Amino acid sequence: MNPKRILLVVGFVIFVIAMAFALYWVFFRGGSLPGGGDDNTNAGGSLPNIGAGNVSIISTSTPNIDSLPFDQIKDRISPVANGGLTAVNTITESSIKGLNNSAFGLRYYDENEKKFYKLNEKGEPEVLDDKQFHNVDKVSWSQKGDKAVLEYPDGNNILYNFETGDQVTLPVELEDFSFDRSGTSLAAEWIDASGNDENNWLVLVSENGANIDLIEPLGDQAADTQVAFSPDNQVAALYREYIDTQRQEVYPIGIHGENFSSFVVNGAGFTSEWSPGGRSLVYSVYNKESDYLPTLHVTQGNTSSLGQIKVSLNLNTWPEKCTFASEDTMYCAVPRGLPRGAGLYPEIAQDYTDTFYSVNLNSGVQQLIADPVGASLGYNAHDLFVSGDNLYFTDQDGVLQMIQLQ
Repeated sequence: MNPKRILLVVGFVIFVIAMAFALYWVFFRGGSLPGGGDDNTNAGGSLPNIGAGNVSIISTSTPNIDSLPFDQIKDRISPVANGGLTAVNTITESSIKGLNNSAFGLRYYDENEKKFYKLNEKGEPEVLDDKQFHNVDKVSWSQKGDKAVLEYPDGNNILYNFETGDQVTLPVELEDFSFDRSGTSLAAEWIDASGNDENNWLVLVSENGANIDLIEPLGDQAADTQVAFSPDNQVAALYREYIDTQRQEVYPIGIHGENFSSFVVNGAGFTSEWSPGGRSLVYSVYNKESDYLPTLHVTQGNTSSLGQIKVSLNLNTWPEKCTFASEDTMYCAVPRGLPRGAGLYPEIAQDYTDTFYSVNLNSGVQQLIADPVGASLGYNAHDLFVSGDNLYFTDQDGVLQMIQLQ
């Protein structure tokens, strides 16, 4: 046979094999993205006293607005969240920090004005305090919203009461603050300024800063300790310890040395948020089965049963991108099209726009409520809060935005 013809035949065979392999890889190789579970994880199930039935997803297909000209989608934008393209309303002109919703309403720090603001009944910004606070780096609010710890880039900390104007300077060694339910005590990490890990502690600080009580030594594990008071004031922090590359054990730390039961999660990167009344703890982890994408789970938040039964909510996002509207309802910003391994590098989510979902923690049902679109088309959302019929969030530039829920 002619050598050229032989080469053509061989080339054709190789081409066919390559195409077959490509089709297999694209359409059959990719697996599902389960939440993963321990032996006691009810993936897609329900929690006792939270509801019965399987986790359901109600989704409305929407285009990727980042790739479409605005003229092609502007007629499809709804002023109210209805599961599709939803209008976004800009509230502030400059970047903000410390967005918080409390009994006194929505409050935040305006970086440009260097002042704190609140939203009035009309949803308009009003100055909360005439005093200027320069270069505030982080804000930790009390439950009532009447006081906050202001952290500065140089390590200085100020406890400021917005009702009385009283100001207390806290030690520079303190960081990662969390108020208890009454607002009279603070849990925080004491990090030794000289770098001696033996002097690192989880501590309890009085509201005037006069008393500091040691709770638990941290050593070199401060990065694996999430300071956050439980709503019942029994747990001051959650400490995570790796069992292996696919599992972590989570230890609740009480303020009086209580020996609370730990629980195991099937994944790495544990981070969590308590529901307002403490009935639920929502957390995310990533593992091999989820393609190392962060996946939300929920467990009962009661101290006596914490972590006994865990349910996957099948949403690839982090608790920090969620907010509770009530004890049973949560809203989450879910990045669109996260790549494999995003759980390992949470900062990668900054490059992806979000869609908004509501989650009913009673039934496990989740529903796409909005694909936000505005002057910036898609948005990367942070600091979500619900106030009245509106969902507020800060965008990728730190500007306060809002969508109408109804």
